[in-house]
Amino acid sequence: MRTKLSFALMLALLSVLTPALSEAQFLDPLTVQFTADKSDYTRGEQVLLTLQVTNRSALPVTFSFSNGQRYDFTARDASGNALWTWSTGRTFDTASQQTIPAGATVTWQETWSFSADDGRPVLDGAYTVTGIFLGNYLGRSGSKQGEAAITLTTPDTLQATFSTDKSSYGLFDSAAALTLTVTNTGTFPVTVLFNSAQTHDFSVGNSSGTVVWTWSNGKTFDPTPWEQVLAPGESWQFKGTWSLNNNNGVRVPAGTYTVKGSFLGSYYGQVGTKGGEAQVQVRGLL
Repeated sequence: MRTKLSFALMLALLSVLTPALSEAQFLDPLTVQFTADKSDYTRGEQVLLTLQVTNRSALPVTFSFSNGQRYDFTARDASGNALWTWSTGRTFDTASQQTIPAGATVTWQETWSFSADDGRPVLDGAYTVTGIFLGNYLGRSGSKQGEAAITLTTPDTLQATFSTDKSSYGLFDSAAALTLTVTNTGTFPVTVLFNSAQTHDFSVGNSSGTVVWTWSNGKTFDPTPWEQVLAPGESWQFKGTWSLNNNNGVRVPAGTYTVKGSFLGSYYGQVGTKGGEAQVQVRGLL
C-alpha cells in the first residue's frame, strides 16, 4: 500500500515539475535593454543611445551575425515615418560570432544629432528612438529591441537690434543711415529660410502711425526661396538709408517718426518677428 502511494506521489510531482522544467529549458537566455540618456532635448544637443544585452543564464551564449553589424538604431517621427537609421551609409565586415559569458552584459552606444538620413535637421516635435540587437542564437524568442520616446525643442537664439546714425535730422541732413543686426546667441547653427532674395526691410511711420516710406518700395527681388546658416556667435548686418522723403520722393514734414528694421528670415524655434525700431526727429530748421 505504501509503495502505491509513493509511486502516485512521484507521478503527481513529475506532472507539476515537468512544465516548469520544459519552460526553463527553452527560456530565452538573453535580455535586451535600450535607453536614451534623457527624454527632452533642445536643439544642439545629441541623444546618447545605449543598447545592452545581458546573458541571464548560467551558461555562456554564443550568437552569430550575418555580417559585421551587431546592432542598429533608428528614429521615427510622431507619424511613424523613419527619418534616421544609424547603419545608413555604413559598411560592415563579413559574418561573425560573439560569446557572452554567463551573467555578463554587452553594451553598445551611439549618438543621434537630430538629423535625418539626408543630413538635414529634423523639425521640433516628438520622436521614437529604437535600439535593435541583430544577433541570432539558440533559444532566441521574439523581437530583440527596445524604444524610448523623446522630444526636441528649439530655443529662439536669434537676437535683432536696430539703430539709426542720429536721433535728430535737420534741414541740411540728406539721409538717415539705418542698420539692422541679427546675431546668433546660441551654441548651435541656425538654418534661416528666406522666401525670396529680400532678407530685410526698413520702414518709416509718422506720429499718426501711417507708413510714409518703405525701403523695398519700387524694388524687385528674385522670388526663389533660399537658405543660409548663421553660425553660433555670428552676426548678419543689413544697412540702408532713408533720404528723409516719403515714397513719392517728397521731403517729409517736420515731426517725430518711428523708423523700423525688420528681419524677414524664418527658422526653427522662432518666436515672433525679429527687428527693432527707433524714434527720430525731423526738423524743419537747422
